[in-house]
Amino acid sequence: MKLSFRKLSAIALISLSFSSPAQQFDHYLHDADATPRDHQLDVSHMLVNVSFEPLAGIVNGTVTHTFKPIRQTVDTVFWDAPSITIKEVKLQVDGKEAEVTFKTNDDGVITYFKKPLNWNQECKLTFNYTAKPKKGIYFIGWNVKVTDTRNQTRHQIWTQGQGIDNRHWIPMYDNMNDKFITETIITFDKAYNVLSNGDLVEKTEKNDLATWHYKMRHPHAGYLLMIAIDQFGIKKTTTSRGTPVEFWYYPEHPEKVEPTSIYTEKMIEFLEDETGFPYPWGKYSQVMVQDFIYGAMENTSATIFGDFFNVDEYSFNDRNYIGVNCHELTHQWFGDLVTARSGAGTWLQESFATYYAKLFMKQLYGDDEYRWNMRGEVKSALAASEKDLYPIVHTHAGTARVYPKGSSVLHMLRYVLGDEEFKRVIKYYLEKHAYGNVETNDLKQAIEDVLGRPMDWFFDEWLYRGGEPHFKINHAINGNRLTMTVLQTQLMDLTIHPFKMPVNIGIYFTDGTKQEKMVWIDEEKEVIAFDIPSGKTLSYTLFDVNSEIIKSVDYEKPLDMLLRQFQSAEHMIDRYDALMAMEKTEISKKREALLKALKTEKFYGLRGEIVKQLTNDKDAADALVKILKNDDVRVRRILLNNTDDVAMYKYVFVSALEDKSYQNIEVALSKLIEQDGANANRYLQMTSGITGLNHNVRITWLGYKILQLRKDSSSLMRDKNSSYYTYMNELTLYTSGTYEFRTRINAMNAVKKFNFLSAPAIENMFDACLSKNGRLAAPAKDILLWYKDQYELAVAIQKVFESLNYTEDQKKTLRDMGVVR
Repeated sequence: MKLSFRKLSAIALISLSFSSPAQQFDHYLHDADATPRDHQLDVSHMLVNVSFEPLAGIVNGTVTHTFKPIRQTVDTVFWDAPSITIKEVKLQVDGKEAEVTFKTNDDGVITYFKKPLNWNQECKLTFNYTAKPKKGIYFIGWNVKVTDTRNQTRHQIWTQGQGIDNRHWIPMYDNMNDKFITETIITFDKAYNVLSNGDLVEKTEKNDLATWHYKMRHPHAGYLLMIAIDQFGIKKTTTSRGTPVEFWYYPEHPEKVEPTSIYTEKMIEFLEDETGFPYPWGKYSQVMVQDFIYGAMENTSATIFGDFFNVDEYSFNDRNYIGVNCHELTHQWFGDLVTARSGAGTWLQESFATYYAKLFMKQLYGDDEYRWNMRGEVKSALAASEKDLYPIVHTHAGTARVYPKGSSVLHMLRYVLGDEEFKRVIKYYLEKHAYGNVETNDLKQAIEDVLGRPMDWFFDEWLYRGGEPHFKINHAINGNRLTMTVLQTQLMDLTIHPFKMPVNIGIYFTDGTKQEKMVWIDEEKEVIAFDIPSGKTLSYTLFDVNSEIIKSVDYEKPLDMLLRQFQSAEHMIDRYDALMAMEKTEISKKREALLKALKTEKFYGLRGEIVKQLTNDKDAADALVKILKNDDVRVRRILLNNTDDVAMYKYVFVSALEDKSYQNIEVALSKLIEQDGANANRYLQMTSGITGLNHNVRITWLGYKILQLRKDSSSLMRDKNSSYYTYMNELTLYTSGTYEFRTRINAMNAVKKFNFLSAPAIENMFDACLSKNGRLAAPAKDILLWYKDQYELAVAIQKVFESLNYTEDQKKTLRDMGVVR
């Protein structure tokens, strides 16, 4: 039976104390998975020597683990190695050969030592093995014949170890609570370049093969070991302080190197300054890979990122790598240098990486960008709490808490402690735990050690408990006195209580003067009083000036007060809150203020929201068109996405076909042809040579071009050599494994949108369903299920399935998905 969270929270609680009424809230959600994994050995070194059979997806290797027992006697050890074939095991104890036997099961290999191992013995255990992994290491494109090396699939091998997937290609202790030096030796075709963690010790060549030997300088967790192989180009730079930086890229796209790699060197120095700890790993490398199953991965000294972040000057404005770049780089300190002991401490890695990336964006683009990003984080946290109320420090906390909410919690911690105090604590924390494992209490203890400030209350409410404060606020004026009543209205139960935080509250007057006071809010009901000086007239009020804390606020204000706040508040986020409070206000009552603000507001996010509220106002259309002529492409995108009245904004739509934004071009092209079909050929001609990001513009262009050819000349459909079939074949090819997964998804969605389903497209969708990349398999499945609801097409899908020579496992996978019978 699936229990509701409220029922669960009443069951899965631990109580720390029942001794007094003041301790009535000392209950916490139990976390059965928070305990670190039990282990008997301390591994100090892992040497991996591998070669590959890429067409077959096979790994051949040996791995040698150097370790000491951490129990008095150890006679049996389990090693993670699911589905790996172990050929041979050898053991050395204190430099001498020793007897060992082994047995495998579905999860790994058990080694039995004839003579039990003892404390402090120096041991080496070597596995000779072969594997055909289903995860952990990925062989990309080797079965595809490439005719266009610039645009079609790469031939690559790359790994992804987090969470516990390196065990699928290396027999190892695969958990975050043991750290060791890794050494990798990789033999492969010398036409390729190979990257792994640490320093390149040497590269040797023999005939057509090369052997690459890498070694780490310091210990790290085993899930952070990586390999990437392709015919990469390598851009080499250094920071102004001497840290070597390598950017591994596709040499067929030199125009994308600078827009993608921009700011990396500045980020390293920024993080050194913020943390007080020099970059810990010697050299730093980044490498792009195709069909990556996440966004990026912070492998120690060598970050892997998806090539969907490989951008030119146009796609830079749609989706660039800057934030992800800094996020993964931050992990070199938080996650790699200091690593959580168990999954309950994931926030110590992901929240810090999210926070410092946000802080770097502030350095680049200013406080408005920072507050905008934080507002997005707060929205994510509040949305997560509508589903459940897990705390951040919990293995079931979820992405919205360990990434965005935790990032905002770190902002609040800095807000409470002070900038320099926070930085001093972080430096101490990193130095004390460098190359080791940490728990949340280690951070709290660092604050006490450095500043002498017990922060139990902060960690308790923001990290060990769930939920967020919900404030209901009103104010009243009696004579020259303003009183503000603050209620905390969040659901209170055994685990959640009133929040305690310092809140800056301000009242602002029509003459431009103000009163602000910092108030500690810690009760369900608080009343704060302000004296209004004689002769002053209240303009507006603010609760939590510049939005420093995580919260939701219900504070109804009259329209005239909201307009004054929108027009006069110092901080962008306070003006934005007033704008959002007016979202449903009749347009005639706010039009003048919105248009006036568009002439002065600089920040794209606030400008975009103003445009959104004005978009369907015919009386504002002419003014909007003039303002948007040369506006930020992100602001123009808001209008393009939020109106279907192309006629009213035709100039904006047509000019958007030349925007430095592939998203804008795609949206504009679609809506122009849908609503101004008489000029379709003109719009197609204007965009005929544009590929886009992951072929998004080209695929949309093909869809409408094919429809136009059908409309203009039905005879083309009878000629297999016509342009009609050339374009249909091109679109179908984009759904195949000849292209990376985002292009395939774009093409499959186009097949659905334009109803261009064919037998080859169906076969390509089956192939996508069988992919190890869930981000490709899931949309392919959804599209086939959508088609399956149409009887004739369901028959066609089944017929194609029965014509293909799939293995029984593949057939079962497709049947289990429900796409075939």
